[in-house]
Amino acid sequence: MEKTASGDNCQNLCEKANEDVISELRDDILCYMLSFLPTKSAVATSILSTRWRNLWKSVTILDIYDDISGYYKNPSTYKERKMNFVNFMHRLFIHRNYPSILKFRLILALSYDFSCVNAWMSHLSRWISSSAIMGNVEELIFYINFPVRLPENLYCCEKLVTLKLHGHIRFDNLQSVCFPSLKALHLEHLRMLNNTAIKVLLSGSPALEELELEMEGRDSRRSVHVCSLSLKRLIIGFVCIFVPYDHSYRKKLTIDTPNLEFLKLVDFASEELSMQRADSLLQADLCFCYQEDVFNIGIEEYANMVVQFYRQISGVKTLSLSNFNIRTLLGAAVSKFPCFGNLPTFRNLIHLEVRVGDDYVWILPEILQCSSNLEVFVLILDEDAYGWNWCAPHSVPQCLSSCLQVIEYKVFQGESGETEMLEYFLSNALVLKKMTITHPDDLETLEADVLKRYPCTSVPNLDIDD
Repeated sequence: MEKTASGDNCQNLCEKANEDVISELRDDILCYMLSFLPTKSAVATSILSTRWRNLWKSVTILDIYDDISGYYKNPSTYKERKMNFVNFMHRLFIHRNYPSILKFRLILALSYDFSCVNAWMSHLSRWISSSAIMGNVEELIFYINFPVRLPENLYCCEKLVTLKLHGHIRFDNLQSVCFPSLKALHLEHLRMLNNTAIKVLLSGSPALEELELEMEGRDSRRSVHVCSLSLKRLIIGFVCIFVPYDHSYRKKLTIDTPNLEFLKLVDFASEELSMQRADSLLQADLCFCYQEDVFNIGIEEYANMVVQFYRQISGVKTLSLSNFNIRTLLGAAVSKFPCFGNLPTFRNLIHLEVRVGDDYVWILPEILQCSSNLEVFVLILDEDAYGWNWCAPHSVPQCLSSCLQVIEYKVFQGESGETEMLEYFLSNALVLKKMTITHPDDLETLEADVLKRYPCTSVPNLDIDD
């Protein structure tokens, strides 16, 4: 009897394993599952059965891209794969006539015949004109690596929440936009983007909270003015190609965002920076420096501008400074520019992260002196550091003796100057509760050496990590 029961259980399990569970699901659940696939893969399911033939047409998320990965494996089939994608796009637009779409992503890494592209944009325009997409679409993403002008009615989607544009999209005829619900706008490496288009996009997005703006130094723009009353999060990346600028003008960046809370600024192209109305700013991550033989202004004028920028954001609670920022301050100190004596007091700063090179760590006490209420100090040493120039200052920054509770030191390399710096911090950080030191794997003796030099009684929580 026991053997019979066991055999029946095995048979039942086999029958359950062979059941077509997916076919028991409702169409809307199957469409939801298909929405996680690239559109081309979702369309391929139409061959499974009669029921699946038209399911993909009801998927509300379209994710379309021309896969060029196969080109490197088999270049001989490149033209064939490209033509297959063109045919797929034509069939897609024909069979999905006026669809209901929530999210649409189009990535075109290759160049295509203008007749094909114009036909695709025409179909896309008709989609957008339909009440289904204009009334429902929430996310649009376009990565296009050849010149193309998007349909004008795309810029009037009432329920659009996220818009991401990348590549060679043209904005020369952009007159107005209407994005009453837009929360996130990403403009990345758009060579044809200018300040006029940026103003139009921002002025037509009254609910915008997040803006990412990335441009190359060679991009055609004299100034960028980011002005928004609703913006809370701003990420800007201006990368400089190291060629001389046109001497007839200076590249400027002006930020006027009174409700901004987070700023990440990587800027190697702007010669003038200005931050207006930064009372709401809580966190700033900064990386910019002077570009010799590239900028049209001198180092002292640039240093004055940087110090003024720091004064404009002096109310932040969290601040991250790159080694480029520290290098600019070091140059001002060495050259004895008057602006170095006008560094602001970061009255609200409680968390400071600084990345430094070995040749300018001596300026750290000067920076700490400007942070009277600091509680957490994170110091990151450049991995290519090889020599040290540490000299303990005669005075002790106020934060060390009164409020600094946590120190994190990353990429300890075992130099004697590092040890002297750690001694300075540990000797003067009177209320320190925790210190964490990370080091490369090859410094096997570090933990024993540090614990021997600084017994646990001197630091309540001392961690040595690799």
